[in-house]
Amino acid sequence: MGSILMATKGMILVTGCSGLVGTHLCQKLEENGYAVVGVDIKYSHELPATEQFQYHNIDLRDADDVRVLFDQYEFTAVINAFGVKGSPIRAKEKPIDFLEPSIKVNTNIIDNCVRTNCWLVYMSSVGVYEPAEVFEESSVWKTLPSPNDWFPSWSKRIPELYLEAYKVQEKYKKYTIVRPANIFGEYDNFGEGATVIGATCRKVYESDGEIEAWGDGTPTRDFIYAGDVADGCIKCFEERLHLITNLGSGEEISIKRMIETVSKVSGKEIKINWDTSKPNGDMKRRMSTNIQEQFKLLPKLGFEEGILRTYEYYEKNR
Repeated sequence: MGSILMATKGMILVTGCSGLVGTHLCQKLEENGYAVVGVDIKYSHELPATEQFQYHNIDLRDADDVRVLFDQYEFTAVINAFGVKGSPIRAKEKPIDFLEPSIKVNTNIIDNCVRTNCWLVYMSSVGVYEPAEVFEESSVWKTLPSPNDWFPSWSKRIPELYLEAYKVQEKYKKYTIVRPANIFGEYDNFGEGATVIGATCRKVYESDGEIEAWGDGTPTRDFIYAGDVADGCIKCFEERLHLITNLGSGEEISIKRMIETVSKVSGKEIKINWDTSKPNGDMKRRMSTNIQEQFKLLPKLGFEEGILRTYEYYEKNR
């Protein structure tokens, strides 16, 4: 057994613990009385520094190491927030770098959750969807993903299919699949390969009054604060919700409005120079929230407040 003995509510494994959602998860779980085992290839100083939390630097692609980890602890649940970082351009140039780690890591995690009979929350992605007016959960396997997200999408779709295979063959139903919208918040990546909001926060902070942005600003996205994603994942395993659900706001926010909101919270007046020679990407991304409404998984934090928290975090920790 592992050395964490202080759990009052159970022991949770969080993969990708140093990432955007993973850090929020570890903090919230520890605050709520869980013991937390966090796994990532890097350590974050934002992770809990208490007896309730233990960090492991493990390459989750190694099946033997993952098996040893699961044998070391008795996990109540696993929240798989592992993700491969990188831009869509990088994914097109080096698709194996996306597919290989994702398939190996998720296969290892799923195999061991089934073997030890623990609950799994698998964090998929908005990228699994084909471009549409509204992303409905039931539509994924009737369509192909967007060409703009081809390889990252399949890296998230394949583990979903693997879970379905276990459900058919082994009757394994102890899992939730969540598909978050575009996530943002504190602990985001603001450097190379940053999310659109992370990159915008950096650009606005460094700006002398003007920034350059790709496209024309009209594409819309459904944004969700990372803390709300963490709350949704925790609720899913606490209530043992065996389902596939989006985690989004259901609101379309244009790229132009997003940049203007970052500018507003920064206190700066920013002129946006649109480079229309660069691609817009998919024109619309909005999540259906019907299942979220049914199971009370809707986000709590407003968009502007989330942007304020994100910008202030970057300003303080750059």
